[in-house]
Amino acid sequence: MGLAASQARLLSITSRMADNELRSQLINNAKMRLTTESSRVSDEYIAALNKTQLMMSNYNLKGEKQYQDLTFNSLTAYSPQNNQYGLVNKSGELLVSELDTARFQEAFKKASEDKEIEEGDTEGLNAKALEEFLKSYGLEKTTTYFEQDQVYAFDKDMQRIWEGDMVYEYIPATEQNPTPEVIRVSGLHYGYEKSKTSVEYGVYEALLADYQTADKAYTAAVQDYMKDFVYETTDNSGKKYQDIYKELIGAGGATVDNYQQYQNSMKEIWDKVKGKLDEENSKVFAAQMEDYLNMKANQIVNEETSPAPNRGSLQDYIDAGAIVDQINHTITWPKDKDPEELLPTKEGNADLTGDGSEWTEIVQVETTDDDVANAMKQMYQYFQSGIFGALDRDKFVDEAKGDANGDEENPNSAQILINAQKDYFEAAGKLSQFIYGQDVGAKYYDKLDDMEWILYGDYKKNEKGEEDPSLGRTNAPYFPTTALDASEGGVEGAYVEVDGKENGQNVTKEYYCNFQAVIDVYLCEKMMDEFGTPKYTWVDVNDPDSDGEAKAKWYTNLFERMLEGGYKTIEKGLASSQEWLQFALESSLVSMEQVNGDGEWVSTMYSNCSDITESTVDVDITKAEAEYNKAMNKIQAKDKRYDIELKNIDTEHNSLQTEYDSIKSVMDKNVERNFKMFEA
Repeated sequence: MGLAASQARLLSITSRMADNELRSQLINNAKMRLTTESSRVSDEYIAALNKTQLMMSNYNLKGEKQYQDLTFNSLTAYSPQNNQYGLVNKSGELLVSELDTARFQEAFKKASEDKEIEEGDTEGLNAKALEEFLKSYGLEKTTTYFEQDQVYAFDKDMQRIWEGDMVYEYIPATEQNPTPEVIRVSGLHYGYEKSKTSVEYGVYEALLADYQTADKAYTAAVQDYMKDFVYETTDNSGKKYQDIYKELIGAGGATVDNYQQYQNSMKEIWDKVKGKLDEENSKVFAAQMEDYLNMKANQIVNEETSPAPNRGSLQDYIDAGAIVDQINHTITWPKDKDPEELLPTKEGNADLTGDGSEWTEIVQVETTDDDVANAMKQMYQYFQSGIFGALDRDKFVDEAKGDANGDEENPNSAQILINAQKDYFEAAGKLSQFIYGQDVGAKYYDKLDDMEWILYGDYKKNEKGEEDPSLGRTNAPYFPTTALDASEGGVEGAYVEVDGKENGQNVTKEYYCNFQAVIDVYLCEKMMDEFGTPKYTWVDVNDPDSDGEAKAKWYTNLFERMLEGGYKTIEKGLASSQEWLQFALESSLVSMEQVNGDGEWVSTMYSNCSDITESTVDVDITKAEAEYNKAMNKIQAKDKRYDIELKNIDTEHNSLQTEYDSIKSVMDKNVERNFKMFEA
């Protein structure tokens, strides 16, 4: 090869090697960019994995639990099982839907048109607006009582009488009354509540309480005085009743030998006490005591009886030691005889009676000391438990008046009784004055808390001339009440004094006597006792089977919060936007409030709310994963291609380097040969 050709070839190889080095550098730079791109794709994928959104767990109207994106709509959706939440802006105003805003404003518009509400009556206006607001959600305060079991065959007009406190009656204008009117119908329900809280009913309850307290104290004083009489009564030995009773229940007590002694002591005490009995109300008690006091010792234990076994003739029984009573048809075996040993059962046709059907066989039983002791205790305990109810307290009161004057040894208890009677008469007289407009006298004082007697008189009498509760009342009251006006026999203008306290001072006030409120309450309660209480409650007319009370409470809470703290309408788009609400909560543009168990709105943190949870966004994760895989596959493909190109460049570079070295070596030898030629 000529020197010039070698030189040209060498320059070509050098140029190509330089080009390879440049290409290699560019590829390495591209590989570095792939690393950066790979990091970016990984960061995007990790961000998608870490991305979450707020979710709301609540219940639909069917009571089914569900999870939804947290939006204003899902947060504030009504269900009886849901907690009630609200969103509040930085001005403290409650965010409400466009629908709630419209209904709130319409409710006040209708309330302002109610002619019964006077100008300036803010409370009445708000109450009427609340009623209209709830009505816009299908809520009405009513009762289904009259529709159940047909307790009353009332038509709608009669039902309206009961439910009248929620009914407004419109009276149109006439020539005589050119101004139309809207009046509230009272109704039984409303009248009952009004009567319960009326001044007249309060006066009656105060007077009745005083009467019952005085009656209880009077009764206790009489009982104490009667106890003194009964327990201090002695037998002929000089022993007091209470001392005898203590002996009786102590160790030993009554025995067969001293039975008669205890019975005689009780007879002597009974003879002194029975003169103070209430003859009308103590008949059963007195008869039982007489039976006890006439009982023989051998009658204490019941004898065993059985039908006669027809074991022989009458003579067979007599021969065996039995006592045969042919008049009463009894066969009595003394307690020392064993009928089974003396006259065993034997077959035969012996005829004891002539018809063989009416004889009774009696086996006498041994009376022990324990039997006697128990019988005596029973008699004394019966006396002690029944005597105070059988005594006539009027007889003791008359006696106490003499004792209080020093005729007896116990004037203190006598004076207590007289004072208690005085207080009772005073309290009963006031109550009588309130009910009847007059004092009906002590004869009827014990009837003043018997409303049936006041309204309907005594029980009807049976054929024997005795009052019989099963026959009902005579419907002939003894006195007209102050519930009636003068034309019906009532008393007008009557007043009663009631003691009380005012500013810590004892005061006495006069109140007009009006028993009508008491009668109203009594009749309503009697009706409810017989037929049950009508439940006057909120009903959703659009869904009568749902919980109307819960719905009414929910929207009442909403109404009151809007009224007290103000409100701001939220647009429909924002109300359904999950992204907006999450951003608003996280950036504190809005805060949350929750209704507690007392119906109060209290602040709460959304992060602490058990109904709000965070959830990964599965759709975003899936999308990010697909993009990540696609990008990484592309990067890896480029990287492999760059590696192949670098390898090819390296191979070519090595080949060029070898050729370069070979040509350089030939050129060096040629130059050396030429120099030697010129030197020669």
